[in-house]
Parts: sequence; C-alpha cells; structure tokens
Amino acid sequence: MGNTGTGSTGAAAAAETLRQISSATGISVWTWHAGTDLVRHSTAALRGETPDQGQPLSSVLARLHPSDRARVRRRMLAAARSGKSGTFRFRGLPDEGNCREYSAAHFPLGPDEVQLIVQDVTRTRLAERALRESEDHYRTAVDLNPEVLWLADPEGNIIEFGPRWLEMVELDTARTLGQGWASVVHPDDLPPTIVEWTRALQTGEPLDVTYRIRLKSGEYRWMRARAAARRDRLGRIVRWYGTLEDIHDRRVAEAALRESEAFARSILEASTMAIEVLDAAGNLIFMNGPGVRIMEVDDFELIRGVPFEQFWPEDERATVRAAIAAAQRGETVRHTLFGPTAKGKARWWDLSISPIHDGDGKLARLLALSRDVTEAKQNEAEVVAGAKRLDYLARHDTLTGLPNRMHFQEGMDAALLGLDPSRPLAVLSIDLDDFKLVNDTLGHLAGDILLREVAGRLNRCTTARDLLARLGGDEFALLAPMERPQDAAETAQAILAALAKPFEIDGETVSIGASIGIAIAPRDGQTTESLLQYADVALYRVKSDKGRDFRFFEPAMDQALRERREMKRDLSQALGRGELSVVYQPQVDIASNRLTGFEALLRWDSATHGSVPPMIFIPLAEESGLIETIGAFVLRQACADAAQWPGALTLAVNLSPAQFRHRAVVRTVTEALAETGFAPQRLELEITESVLFDESAEALASLRQLHQLGIRVALDDFGTGYSSLSYLRRFAFDKIKIDRSFVSDLPGAEDSAAIVRAIIGLGRSLKTRVTAEGVETWEQLLMLRAEGCNEAQGYLFSRPLPQAEARAFAETGVVARPQGDRRQRHA
Repeated sequence: MGNTGTGSTGAAAAAETLRQISSATGISVWTWHAGTDLVRHSTAALRGETPDQGQPLSSVLARLHPSDRARVRRRMLAAARSGKSGTFRFRGLPDEGNCREYSAAHFPLGPDEVQLIVQDVTRTRLAERALRESEDHYRTAVDLNPEVLWLADPEGNIIEFGPRWLEMVELDTARTLGQGWASVVHPDDLPPTIVEWTRALQTGEPLDVTYRIRLKSGEYRWMRARAAARRDRLGRIVRWYGTLEDIHDRRVAEAALRESEAFARSILEASTMAIEVLDAAGNLIFMNGPGVRIMEVDDFELIRGVPFEQFWPEDERATVRAAIAAAQRGETVRHTLFGPTAKGKARWWDLSISPIHDGDGKLARLLALSRDVTEAKQNEAEVVAGAKRLDYLARHDTLTGLPNRMHFQEGMDAALLGLDPSRPLAVLSIDLDDFKLVNDTLGHLAGDILLREVAGRLNRCTTARDLLARLGGDEFALLAPMERPQDAAETAQAILAALAKPFEIDGETVSIGASIGIAIAPRDGQTTESLLQYADVALYRVKSDKGRDFRFFEPAMDQALRERREMKRDLSQALGRGELSVVYQPQVDIASNRLTGFEALLRWDSATHGSVPPMIFIPLAEESGLIETIGAFVLRQACADAAQWPGALTLAVNLSPAQFRHRAVVRTVTEALAETGFAPQRLELEITESVLFDESAEALASLRQLHQLGIRVALDDFGTGYSSLSYLRRFAFDKIKIDRSFVSDLPGAEDSAAIVRAIIGLGRSLKTRVTAEGVETWEQLLMLRAEGCNEAQGYLFSRPLPQAEARAFAETGVVARPQGDRRQRHA
C-alpha cells in the first residue's frame, strides 16, 4: 500500500483501504459466536487489534431479505452445533424491486464459534442467466467477454470455444475440441471434474465445477466451469452452453483474507488490472505493481498526489470528475473511457470508482479500478458488423441478394401466425422454363447473370408488403397478402409477362419463360409446409402441361401426385415381380427389304396399373433413380436374347441421359457384354441429343470409350431436340434416326418432307446411315426410299415382338413386302 501517514493513523488507514478493496471485490468475513449471538467483521483482525464487540445477529439479519432471515439463522445454528463446514446463499433487502445475492461458506473456529466468508454473487448469477440468450448474442460475447465461452454437443464433446482459451493454454484448436481440453487440467483435479461433467451429461442438470489448468507459462491457475443444457421442444438436450471463468485471483484473495495483511497485498500485485487509491479529494496516492506496468509509469513517486483526472485526455476529464464526485457522495460509478498510457500508447479502459469509508463511516479514500479493454473495444464494431453480415448471409441468397429458403419460411411462419381469414395470403412457387438450356449453351456465368436479371424483374412485379425469395437453382417463391384470390392470378400474369420478354446476356438474346403454382391461405392450408407443398403440386401440374402458365392448387392435383408416387413405388418393385419385359421391333434395309436388326423396347405390365406406356414410366424411373438398375436389366436381357439370333443381325438399345449422369454407363455396358457373350460389334446404343447437352464432356468421353470397344452409337430422335450440328462434328455417330413425328406427316406435309430430306442429305454427306422411325404406310416408305434413306422401322413391317417371335422373325432374314397401311397405335 502507499505510505500516506505514520503511526496508528497510517495503519488504520491501510487496514481500512484493504477492507474497502475487499468490499469492492464483493468478499467479506464474518465471525459469529452462538453463545453471545454477536457477529464481528474481519477488519479489526487484519489490523492485529482486539476484535470489536460486534453486533447482534438479529441486526445483521435485518439487512437480509425477509424470506431468508430464518433460514440463515437456522444454517448458522446448525453449523455451530455440528462443527462442520458448508455453504448456503441468501439475498439482501430489495432495492427498486431487485435483490443482491450472496454466497456464504462457513467454517468452525471453535466451540459455538463459526467463521463465514461471504461473497456478493449477484453478477455471477446474472451471468448464468445470460447464458440462455440467443446464439448471435453468444457469438458476439465470445469475442468481447473476458471469460471463455464454450459449446459442447449432447455427448459432452467440445465443439466451439472462445479465443481467450488459446491465449491461455498450450493447445491449438484441433487438440482442444472433443475431450482434448482435459489434457491441461491439473492431475489432481481431473478425476472429480470428469465425475461432475459426467453427472451433468447424464442428468441434464447444470454443471458448476472448479479446477486448475496449466497455462503456457507452466503455471496452474484456478478456473470455474459452468454449463447449462439447451433443450428442444421434446426436452432433448441439443447443446451445452458453458463459461470458463478465471477465479484464481478471487480464490487467492479469499485465502489472503483469512491469513494476513501481507498476503492481502499480494492479491493487489497478482491482479491483472490497475488498482488505484485516491485521497478524499481525488488525488492519486497509491497504484499496485501491475497498474504501474500497465500504465507504463516509470516512477510512481513522480505522479503521487496528482489529481486523478489529470491522467485522462481533456475530453474525458469531465466524465472522470463527475465519477469522482459521485463516489464522494457514496456511489460507485463505472465508465469505458479512452486514455493513453504515460508513454502515449492509446488504450481503452473499463474504469470504476467507488468510495472507501473509515470506521466511523466517513469518506476516507476513493478506489479506482482500471481494466484494459482496448482489444475488445477495437474489435467490438467489427464483431457487431461481422455478426450482422453472417446473419444476412445465413438468410439471403448470395447471387441475387433475395431472401433464401430459411428467410422465406420464417416470413411465412410469422405471416400465418397473425393471419386474418378475410385477408388471404398467396404463395407462388415460380420455376424458370428453359433455364438449363441457357446455362448449358452460354455457360454458368451467363446463367448467374440471367438469375440476377430475373430477380430484378420479379422484384418489379411485387409490392413492399410481399416477400420474394430464391429457394435455389432456378426456383423462386413469392408470399403476397391479397384482397382476393384473383389478385394472385393478376400477379402471376404480370410475372409471366415480365419473364417472357427477351433478356440480353453478354450480347446474346435469351428467351425463357416461367411456370407458377399458387396456393392460398387459409383456403388450401394454414402451415408453411403444407402451403409450399401445395404450391409445388400446382407448379408440377403446369410443368406437366408444357409450362409457361400458372395454376391454382386443387385437391385433385394432390390426388394425382399421390397416384404418381404410388406408381413410382410400384415401379421400384416391378423388376422383382417380373412385370418388366423386353420386346423387339425389326429394322429393315429399305433397298434390299432385308432385316438388319432389332431395337429393344421396354414394356411394363403392372398388376395394379395395367399396361403402362414407356412415355409415363421411363421419366418416373429417371426421377426416382431406378433408371440405372432398369437400364442394366434391359441391356443384359437384350444381349442375352440377341445372342441367339443369326450373327449378322444387330441389337439397338436406348440409353437414358440419366444413365450417363450416374457415370457408370461404360461399366454397365461392358458387364452386360461379358455376362452374355454378345459381340460388341453387333451392339448399337441409341442416345438423344440431351445426353450430350446435359453432360457434354463426360458423355463424349464415355461414348468414345464405348466406340473403341467396337460398339456403334446412333443419334436418336434427331431434329426434335436442340439439333446442334456441333454434336455431329464432335462425335462420329454411326447412325442418325429420324423421329417418328416427322415421318408421320409424310408425304403430304411439305415442312416435314423438307426436314426429312435435309436429315437424309446430312447423313449422306457425313457417310452416316439414316433410319426412319414410325413408318406406317407404303407411301411413307416409297418417299424414304426415293430420298435415299437407308433403314426403316415401324408398324408397316411389324409391331414390337416378344423374344420367341423376334427369334423366328430373325431366322427368315427377309421381310415380306408390305401390303397396305398398318397404322401404329402405340407410343
């Protein structure tokens, strides 16, 4: 302590200073004798004097909360009689509705005599309650709080912790996570700590345990770990929120107060903050050693007696003077202030000033505590801004800036809570048509630009009350309060009109459209999940009707969707039930009228749905991921059947674009050939243009690998897709197939005839064979022969045949000359 006087007056002042410092830290020592019922405080003992006469216990209890007085007396009587140590808590008198809370530890001193160490734990209790605040507040507090905040999973594995932990211990993040933190716990403290942590995990009760940890310096320091569980609505623990508080100074202080004034001084020197003592006028008379170092003071004697406000910048001095004046009136004041050190280093300080009274209750000195909070202050703005940015990113789409799915669902939840039945809400599920075409032809960068342009147009179709979001990919959603359902139709029409206008993307004119499904609350549903589902059901109906339109949800749509799900389920079992079979349609050389091979076609005769057309069940197989299994079955079955035909005949098998997306098409084909012994030179794989369009680079690599095995590749349905001649240049197809939609209009339709003529001419130029599908009339065949088409297939020659009939057909080798028309009746 600073030497501010001599004799008994100086000793008394020094002891009073220690008593007031003890008071400022929230710790005091009581001694109670059951026989005399008197309570004495520790100040006299610290001075080495004869203890004061004390005051009756009833006088002390009168300063406690009325509800706690009887309980405290009972605990003290029990402690005196039993001679055992223990702890209990109590509250002070209410002050404006609030009560301070205290923790008391009692120890026996002799017969009927008990010593109590009383600590003000009000702030600690408040900190425990603060642990239940929101995650955003927690993350900000992690960086600003001097304590170490941490998170654990339900099994007790540490999954996150505050940065101060790494500053204290010789562990990195990886070695701390899980149970790694335990490696720095003192060996004597680890077993009881694990026991307490295990108990909390098993019971779900809060954790409160103290132990020592090894610092980077090798020293051990006392910590207090507390944790509370957060539960979900079902009561299951989902997280443990905890704090690790450095209580070393407090524990040392408690020990010091029980020992001597000399040890109490060591508390001051062990503190991490500057402790300054001012005289009653506000002049500096003492500063502890750490304070001298923190403040960068070379010689304290040179600043002793200087008014405390003089150490602060001019613009902070009025605040410091006001704080000193308040402390002189008996108040404790706290501020965060800027003030450079003695050597000019910029610093922010957490400053508190409180009064120190003498034994007569008169103001003797002032106690100032200064804690360096520079780093926290400097980071505070960045932490807050970062938290806001993270919250924004978590709730918005980074590409368009629109709210994302989470934000949209939260908005729907809020809107539905206060839903007025007379003011319906419309949920519009918006899906772009032909976006994939733009993305694949112009590239993903152009696709991103298009999505931003679309977001802008959609925004212009909304009002300030609406909530527009991008749910992902090319899916958008709109939540709009409506006066009547017809308003939703008008909004949908405005959106369709806005998106139908061409876009200019990197010098290219791009045209897309949109499909919109609409659900109305409360008519169609009153939950976010049901309304989004019904809007998607309506959207699916629009998509199945070729898109570029809008539909309101109708219950019948949901029934149709359920039926579709049932059909998917039955299709997944069809192979095991033997409901799938392969039939074969002949392919004929037009010039010689001889059979050249067969195309394998899949049929599904369902016990529940009857004969299901391929145009229905093939898309279901692709959507559900069954196409790879079904495709492998068709290849194996067809190759096994074709191996029994005459060696000159070929087998054509269709491959789905979805099979190429699974990246296993080469393996599937080679395994089928190996299992059946079918020659690869006799196999012809038919693909559509969409295979190259969807997975161009990977598909080309797979096709070239198959080509190297001797397998032929045909381009099916040419002219109906994107019809990019670049595909014919990048890959040498063995055959081009004219789609039946062009052949069916022959010979009368001039446009179809021109297309057919052009495709045949293209094949001739590329030295590639051309096959016409869906030939049903003699006139069609004559025209195709006249134009130089190589092959034909269709009901004019034969319907698709089961294996036995196909084998018999193959053995003849020559197709009877067709007589009359045989119109095809099946897709």
